[in-house]
Amino acid sequence: MKRTNPRTDIASRKPFPKEELLRLVCVAGTVTVDKTGNMPGRGYYLHKDVASLEVALRKHVFERLFHRTLTDGEIASIKEAL
Repeated sequence: MKRTNPRTDIASRKPFPKEELLRLVCVAGTVTVDKTGNMPGRGYYLHKDVASLEVALRKHVFERLFHRTLTDGEIASIKEAL
């Protein structure tokens, strides 16, 4: 049986299986949702619920990880992917 390593949710800092998380990557200065899991760059994982997104926004997690604030369009695309 194949063993999978859990990924850490950026909002709660708790490990979850990869299938329960959404991978976010900053490509060309834009934060995008990596649906394939193969996009280049450092990926960060967010649990697939709106509450985790709200916690991450409230704690300014994206500013620390991506070194920039998210635009309204980026936040909307993340909410849409959840």
